[in-house]
Amino acid sequence: MIDTIRGYIILNKSHKSNFKTLLQDSTKTIRKNGYTKTTNLLNFKITISFDEKHNPHRLSFNGSLPKFYYGNNLIHLDWDKTQDAIQMLSDSLNVNISEAILMRVDFGINIPLKHSIYEYINCFLAYPRLETIRFKESVTFYTSTNTRSFIYYDKLKEMSNKKKNNFYNQFINENVLRYEIQLKKHLKRRFRLKEMKVKHLFCDTIQNKLLEYWFNGYKKVKKQALGIDPEYLLKGHNGLQKYLSYHGIQRLGYDRINSKISEQIFNVSNNRVKKSKMRGQIKKLLKEVNKNALDNRLIEELDEKMIFIRDFIISNKSVPYFISEKEYKF
Repeated sequence: MIDTIRGYIILNKSHKSNFKTLLQDSTKTIRKNGYTKTTNLLNFKITISFDEKHNPHRLSFNGSLPKFYYGNNLIHLDWDKTQDAIQMLSDSLNVNISEAILMRVDFGINIPLKHSIYEYINCFLAYPRLETIRFKESVTFYTSTNTRSFIYYDKLKEMSNKKKNNFYNQFINENVLRYEIQLKKHLKRRFRLKEMKVKHLFCDTIQNKLLEYWFNGYKKVKKQALGIDPEYLLKGHNGLQKYLSYHGIQRLGYDRINSKISEQIFNVSNNRVKKSKMRGQIKKLLKEVNKNALDNRLIEELDEKMIFIRDFIISNKSVPYFISEKEYKF
């Protein structure tokens, strides 16, 4: 559900005395027509701009709502709790954040799965017309102008790299895929509003649109069930070549290899046919591996859970606090 939000609100002179306690340990930066003071409120970064007469005129905020409200984003904020978290932030700042202009919003859900998250991430090959960043435990598809991103990563691996606590230790043996979309610019145009404010997150139409972006973003990803290490390839014709080629695809990424092929100019009579045949070889190998990896049902499992989550949110206006596999009933 809602995770990171970024935005600002214009202040007036009546707010002048509201921030003394908040800004006690702040960092001051001199600007052309005044100065700013920046501080952390739990996980939120708060920046207040002052004019030359020390009047506050703008408050900017950037942070994760569930981390602010719960202390982590492994637990989901349903829509009611999102409203509670916004109120909690407003009370902490003595400002009505519901009226703030929203510049960025992230929508993410944690999905418990049967196998290692690494195996599922390997299935995500490319997203049409988007760039790709790939690490062992994550893959990100993003626009060249960085207006939106679709991110998949091992949630518990990410948490283990940070400060561990008793809450994390409860789920140490689980496989949890985090999938989130990050909408970073042009929100009012995307949602067809004159101004996109925080309070619009409480509207059914906006909530449904966010869910639609999230679900459709998953559907558009080109997927191929690569499965677990296909050692059986070594026993067949050209086995070593196929085995090494498969792991080359895993290591470099399907989209990167296709991009490299497209860049080449071969010394042949028909360059386009040559490239097409090379891409065909890759698809043929992946199809062979996929055929022999169906027992894992990686993509099928994830497809079912994505549909389950979408339908549950539509019906209940919330996400169940599901971390354990047993929470899913098909």
